[in-house]
Amino acid sequence: MQTKTQLRLIILVLIVTGLGAAIYKNQVLGFPFLPEKKVNVWTIEAKITFAAEGRPVQVVLNAADNTGNMMILDQETVGEKYHFSKEEDADGQTQGVWTKETAKGKQVIFYRVSAYRGKGNSDTTPPAALSDDDRIFFEGTAEEAAGLVVKQIKEAGGDDPLAITQSLLTMLNNADKQSVQVLLKNSKKYGGFLELTRGLLAMAGVHVQKVKGLFLDRDSRGKKLSSLLKVYDNEKWQLIDPKTGKIRTNDDFLLWQSGDEPLYEVTGGKDSSISFSVNSSRVFASRASLAAGKNSGSLLIDFSIYSLPLAEQNTFKLLLLIPLGALVVVILRNLVGIQTSGTFMPILIALTFLQTTLLWGLALFLVVVSVGLVMRSYLSHLNLLLVPRISAVLVFVIVIFVAISVISIKTNFEQGLQVTFFPMIIISWTIERMSVLWEEEGPKDVFIQGGGSLFTACIVYLVITNKFLGHLTYAFPELLLVLLAIILIIGSYSGYRLSELRRFEPMSRES
Repeated sequence: MQTKTQLRLIILVLIVTGLGAAIYKNQVLGFPFLPEKKVNVWTIEAKITFAAEGRPVQVVLNAADNTGNMMILDQETVGEKYHFSKEEDADGQTQGVWTKETAKGKQVIFYRVSAYRGKGNSDTTPPAALSDDDRIFFEGTAEEAAGLVVKQIKEAGGDDPLAITQSLLTMLNNADKQSVQVLLKNSKKYGGFLELTRGLLAMAGVHVQKVKGLFLDRDSRGKKLSSLLKVYDNEKWQLIDPKTGKIRTNDDFLLWQSGDEPLYEVTGGKDSSISFSVNSSRVFASRASLAAGKNSGSLLIDFSIYSLPLAEQNTFKLLLLIPLGALVVVILRNLVGIQTSGTFMPILIALTFLQTTLLWGLALFLVVVSVGLVMRSYLSHLNLLLVPRISAVLVFVIVIFVAISVISIKTNFEQGLQVTFFPMIIISWTIERMSVLWEEEGPKDVFIQGGGSLFTACIVYLVITNKFLGHLTYAFPELLLVLLAIILIIGSYSGYRLSELRRFEPMSRES
């Protein structure tokens, strides 16, 4: 394989991998591309009250689930001297379990859940085949009435499960037919209205589940769970309001109970009740997405810088900006043609400007380098060897730092103390390189390279202090692969630089 072909293949893989991972985090995990974007985070509090009977107590509460776009961020509990744990039942449903060796009198337990509307996918899990357990076995006139109703809704809905469901709900809610009245009259015998609806739909070949949850549309207290039907439309599961037959979006529906699973159970107590309170707050979307990703165990979150301690994360926030500076240097040197004193010196100076601010950083840099050049010019007359000369320049730089700091503190000029943020080794090498250049090429080249270095450092500073770019590097570090691909593309460029075009201007005038 030729070198150019290998390079193009590497660039393609880097771009596809980097962009693919970033788009996945945005569309699936909900990480925003804009740093200031905020989302509503809902805090739901379940309050369980009961009277303990003076013996061991156990309270089991069905936990909230991720549903569609509604993502769970975190869960916590408040229960005085109760031991709390999370367990899974036989169906894999997570439950909160509170236990206490003995309790008596009124007891109150709070369970809080934070959730937000992310960018999750719709539930497309195909259901299991219908069995006898899904059907209701009617008897006598009810059997005849059920058969007639099922026949009518299948004729009205055809092969569309949603149309069949809506047709049945319209018939049951209107109750203007005798067959429907017969079924509704004995609905308690079959488990209530929803269970009757589910059984009739099962007879019609429609996969349907009973679910309960909360609609997070406004702040409220004493909120009750809403009962809905979850219907499989041959592609995905849809929520249907049994009172109106309309499809309800799952973007703001927090699922809490499916099928016949109990919402909560209290052992060792009586007169139990449960109520829900809901309130909302605005938080940054990136923070909410990160919490949701950790809660769901996403591999892109577990095996990333987000799994590091906060101190190390803050360090990487700065390190991830350095490739942006490298890209700026590559563009200015290889495409524009700006000369700099060293390759990475402008990046290090720009990082120093983060601590000193741009204007004061430029002023201090010019002072240190100017004084250092004067001292270095004296050393050139002593004919010292390279290593001792560089070491002497380093000592001079430290002396300059100390002098500027002392003068600053004595004159109440605190900005001068920021000179200690400059990397001493880099400053020493810069002074040495400029001094040698002055002796070999003259002051013009010194001003060209020095000015180019400061100009490049200023551009790098403006880039790495941009909030949007800083957010992208930290929230989407995989985009560094795309940045690497761009650097490789520029690295293969062998044409003219912008600064060289003026050399050919006379030729264009002659033609």
